[in-house]
Amino acid sequence: MVNVKNNARFLATDRHIEAAALRLMDRADGPQVSITAICKEAGINRSTFYEHFTGIEDMVDAMQEYLFADLRETFFDKRSDHSSYAPEETPLSQESFRIFLEHIREHRYFYRIALKIGRTLPLAFDAANRELYDKILIPHCAKIGFTDDNELEYFRIGLYSGISAILGRWVERDCAEDLDTITDIVVNSVPAIFLPTFARMRD
Repeated sequence: MVNVKNNARFLATDRHIEAAALRLMDRADGPQVSITAICKEAGINRSTFYEHFTGIEDMVDAMQEYLFADLRETFFDKRSDHSSYAPEETPLSQESFRIFLEHIREHRYFYRIALKIGRTLPLAFDAANRELYDKILIPHCAKIGFTDDNELEYFRIGLYSGISAILGRWVERDCAEDLDTITDIVVNSVPAIFLPTFARMRD
């Protein structure tokens, strides 16, 4: 028997429902994301919605996974040589951070809702992102004398919390500041990581 959750038509309907929700979120009058509104926008009935999602939060989780994957693909597509990183792909470089900010701004209504229900921005400052750990966090922490895993974890938490708080406020303000301004705010608020990285990219 075909697993319906992996059926191409089922997955296409997932994307259709999610796209309808994003359209609602992206309208100028702000996000209106009741299940009734989503069903009307998608041209489906409530039973179809519930075949795919248990509710709004479940749909937001699925959309978040989809957008995170899309963001990763955006970076990957920009790599001409898939064995090495171009400047815009270097973790926390000015080029890569701008791509990240553009993604957040484009989907700001979604992230506003995601943050309100306890989800996170697509920041990966953990050991799963070996490139970021190996190239940026570990060398920097070694320079300032943080050498064990516990100290590194404290530093990672501080970095993540600081950037998340700044960008969370930016999203709440409808991304009112332009990309250059919000970049300057982040760089000067979290200088330990960003200033050395940005300086290297300019050399």
